[in-house]
Amino acid sequence: METTILVIKVLGIYMMSSGLLLILKKKSLIILLKDFYSHPALIYLTSTILIFLSSIYLLQYNIWDGSYKTIVTVIVWLTMVKGLSYIFIPEILNKISVNKYQRYFVLYGLIAFVVGLYLFTLK
Repeated sequence: METTILVIKVLGIYMMSSGLLLILKKKSLIILLKDFYSHPALIYLTSTILIFLSSIYLLQYNIWDGSYKTIVTVIVWLTMVKGLSYIFIPEILNKISVNKYQRYFVLYGLIAFVVGLYLFTLK
């Protein structure tokens, strides 16, 4: 299986499951996020993993040709930005994710699920 297709399918599964989590377990997710942001070591570990994995992909398959591969590249770049944000601005992310946008979790969940389903069904 081509690497990009494999990554697309994995991202699709991840986005579908994350979307369902946002839709079905909103209250639990709020508690989880508050707990996550209260542990700096966990934030650092998460950011390191996100940066490491996104770097591996971007060094090999940073593709901007307008095809489905570009979707993966955009998602991976967003993942890189998220990892860097966890290192440099975790307080702002905490305020945004837990306080400001929790009322939109269901909408974000639906969007994530639909995009994940689209990615998963690509061939």
